[in-house]
Amino acid sequence: MRIFIAALFTLLMALPAGAQEMHSAGNKCNKRFSGAALKLNPDTHIYFETDSAALDEKYIDDIERIYERAKGQHVQQICLFGKASKKGDPAYNARLARKRSEAVAREFQRLGWPASDIAIEPEGEAWGWVQESLSWDAQADRRVRIKLSM
Repeated sequence: MRIFIAALFTLLMALPAGAQEMHSAGNKCNKRFSGAALKLNPDTHIYFETDSAALDEKYIDDIERIYERAKGQHVQQICLFGKASKKGDPAYNARLARKRSEAVAREFQRLGWPASDIAIEPEGEAWGWVQESLSWDAQADRRVRIKLSM
């Protein structure tokens, strides 16, 4: 058991810094999910193709709807949690997760939401440190989760 814990600690310490990402202005998501946040689906997701950060046009209406709700509910911050599948290099996947969040953030900014009020916190790949046993490419791991923070 000691060997497992030591190995796990070593693996976690070797994760890229990007896996613990902060907002582009250096602030983390304030994570006050109440009010308007609860009026969305519990989690609203934007999905991406494998190895891509290109925002599919079919999600533009969803983002516009979320933008209008956030504006109407006086939301203070939009939090974006990017994720990448378990295929490939963990460091690459952390960068891809961030790029996916940035693509969604650009759409909110295009609509008029201030960049300073968008928190980007990529989650990287799910269970990246057990990659050998969990190496499939699930759609649920190729997404950006959107939460509204009060």
